[in-house]
Amino acid sequence: MRICYFTLTTNTPPRDLAYLKGLTAQGMEIIECRDFTPGIKKFWRLWQQHRQLKNNYDIMLVGFASHILVPFARLISSRPIIFNALGTVYDGIIGSRKKYGLLGWRVIYCWLTDWLAFNSAQLTLLDTNARVDYIANKFFIPRSKLVRLWTGVDDGVFKYDPAIKKVGTFTVLFRGALMLEAGIEHLVQVADILKSQPIRFRIIGNGYGAPLLAQSIKELSLDNIEWIPERLPWGDLVHKMQECHLSLGQLSDHKRQEFHVPFKTLESMALKIPYLITANSYGILEFLTENETCFCCPPANGKALAEKILRLKDRPDELVQVAENAYQLFQSQFTSQLLSQQLLKIMQQFI
Repeated sequence: MRICYFTLTTNTPPRDLAYLKGLTAQGMEIIECRDFTPGIKKFWRLWQQHRQLKNNYDIMLVGFASHILVPFARLISSRPIIFNALGTVYDGIIGSRKKYGLLGWRVIYCWLTDWLAFNSAQLTLLDTNARVDYIANKFFIPRSKLVRLWTGVDDGVFKYDPAIKKVGTFTVLFRGALMLEAGIEHLVQVADILKSQPIRFRIIGNGYGAPLLAQSIKELSLDNIEWIPERLPWGDLVHKMQECHLSLGQLSDHKRQEFHVPFKTLESMALKIPYLITANSYGILEFLTENETCFCCPPANGKALAEKILRLKDRPDELVQVAENAYQLFQSQFTSQLLSQQLLKIMQQFI
């Protein structure tokens, strides 16, 4: 089978990479049609690239974050189109970043971009049933055009290394973009509550909440926070993550929490780091189970989170067991090979 990977991203996103890596390992031929030129010029360049292919492939896979390409792909391709969406433009810009309010032409534009993308593809891949329900209801998309396929990470990069030792002081990790749903203000509150405890916090990420974090660290003299805002090489990132004793999910009560699965969820599982999420993380709780493969605490509640961290710190055996259970779950259901096998079965239905 020849698969045309159609995308406008410079680098292949983790969700796409996990599938493409597995498909290649199974003998599938991946041909790229990629352009990230700003503005409408990218469409002309992509059309030229695609014209050279002459539809000489079996199926088109439109990549993550390429919503605006799906209707265009429908116009230029006669092959079945599968869209690896993960999320929505509306959710990322209007819901997560709170740009442009709730009314106006930009809001309508984002909604229509998603609506056209989901309707133009024969099938859209989403990461949880909670997100399937959300998109079906929000954008009036037939459920027959949506399918849940677990997300993944590059398991060649996020690979547990027993040689990496934990740092001496109990260290809590927060890794990822500092968006509204991250709830970084609650982590700041926790760090302030636990200032006198032998606990440190390692934050690896940047974004919307960075100014608040910088200001809070300074005003509250939070010497127990190590903040790494720059983008680390993959090897350094994995090492910094695996040195930590506990990994945190998103901490807010934001609506997006209910269906979103951040990549750090699978990264933590793959690196055998125990993972603590909020009880409103319904999408994650479709595959993780409290006190078996993860830990839970109330959302948007710094005091409860501080108490949970203190309790877990004193239960190292429980941390190790939950991390091991999650790691085994990753190996049995979330590797690139296993995910791509499921995707291949889906694709074969259209050939």
